[in-house]
Amino acid sequence: MSELTPTFAIVGAVNHGKSSVVSTLAENDQIRISSTPGETVECQRFWLHDLFVFYDTPGFQNAREALPELASAAQASEPLAVFRQFIERHRGEPDFESECLLFRPIVEGAGVLYVVDGSEPVLEIHAAEMEILRLTGQPRLAIINRTSADDHIGDWKRRLGQHFNAVREFNAHHATFADRLELLETLAGIEQSWKPKLARAVAIFREEWEKRIRECAEIIVELLFDALRHEEVAASPEGRTRREALGEELQKRFMASVSARETRAHREIIRLFGHNRVTADATSGPLFDSGLFSDETWRAFGLDEKQLLAAGAFTGAAAGAAVGAKVEIGTGGGFLGAPTAIGTGVGAGIGAAAAFLFGKQRPELKVRVPGLAQKFKIGGSAVRVGPYAAVNFPWILIDRALGTFAYVVNRAHARRDDSVIDSARMKTALDASSLSTAHWTDTQRRDGARLFGIIRKGKAGREQREALRSLIAERLQALSLARIAVD
Repeated sequence: MSELTPTFAIVGAVNHGKSSVVSTLAENDQIRISSTPGETVECQRFWLHDLFVFYDTPGFQNAREALPELASAAQASEPLAVFRQFIERHRGEPDFESECLLFRPIVEGAGVLYVVDGSEPVLEIHAAEMEILRLTGQPRLAIINRTSADDHIGDWKRRLGQHFNAVREFNAHHATFADRLELLETLAGIEQSWKPKLARAVAIFREEWEKRIRECAEIIVELLFDALRHEEVAASPEGRTRREALGEELQKRFMASVSARETRAHREIIRLFGHNRVTADATSGPLFDSGLFSDETWRAFGLDEKQLLAAGAFTGAAAGAAVGAKVEIGTGGGFLGAPTAIGTGVGAGIGAAAAFLFGKQRPELKVRVPGLAQKFKIGGSAVRVGPYAAVNFPWILIDRALGTFAYVVNRAHARRDDSVIDSARMKTALDASSLSTAHWTDTQRRDGARLFGIIRKGKAGREQREALRSLIAERLQALSLARIAVD
């Protein structure tokens, strides 16, 4: 045990999931994990935010042969001295190479985390390993991992209870933050002399997690500010056909720019929680299975008409935007030609446009050319797309950000599979936990709608930013304590 940092050696039988446990506890998905027995051939040290140190050790090699040489530790005044002598005596010998490596951090003061596979039966070789670890005299916690559906956990618990200070089940591939925190808190209780140091480290870990939630809330707030105020503007060319072509090009630019901004926010959330194998970028593809402006996304996420009405979202500017869902194109801001859409068309009526803004369908992006009296001018007139007035838009952005957060905080770092979020399944999972925006309270939704309106008008200041950050952080905190079936 370091004077400053709690240190633990992860030990156990070959291929029982030691590296997976280290990967999840250390929040490090770069640790090599293999189904090949004996893949870990040396001790590797990993840190958990400078609060804990974990050593990933090789599996026992010849525990039954080593046990007789270590039996004298039971009567020794300094049990670890017997293990030091064993290391010196067998240094460089192939038969005990793994034992020498895994004993080294223990004789230097590390506590012991013994990992076993609850899917496998208890064998005599495991009994020798347990006895050797008991002889060290170091604080010991046994972790029952599981790699298949077979169940021998009851037998393991009975045998482990005779040799260890505490025994805990821990699924390294499905552990949440709450699971990791519970395991770390268990470590704080296995040795009285270590308790103050470990308890302080756990408290700091909890504080650090809450700090990350606040940072995540800020990432989402920045996304909302940028997306709700985004515009694409270009000088208006001569001729209706050229203006219409420019309008369509600006629509595409708008969707690409806002989608890229959302992807950047998702990537920042992923990085904040230490997931290097979860990707959301142009080269690897988006994290979600459907794009921000796809019909699938708008059907899956956001609020329904009744919730939007209750939130007071469809007022003033939004009502005007429903009328303006047609394509406005011309130097004076007038309508030219029939309305066009970037998705499913809804006809030309105000009622249809309002339904688009109101419900689970995606409304058109408005293209307009302001007159000379407009505040923003390029050569006297400009073609402009945005800001996007669809009232469901910010709620969809929030739901997808919550989905990204839920995915990474419920995805153990030991996993090595590809990562694509199924939009419908994620929304179902969020709804099942009552944590999507559809399950916010009426007050929370009204507060959100009010803040979105202020942001869109460009009048949001520090007070509104902090109010939105607090609102989102509250929901993230609740989400971090829930166990979400993310896939």
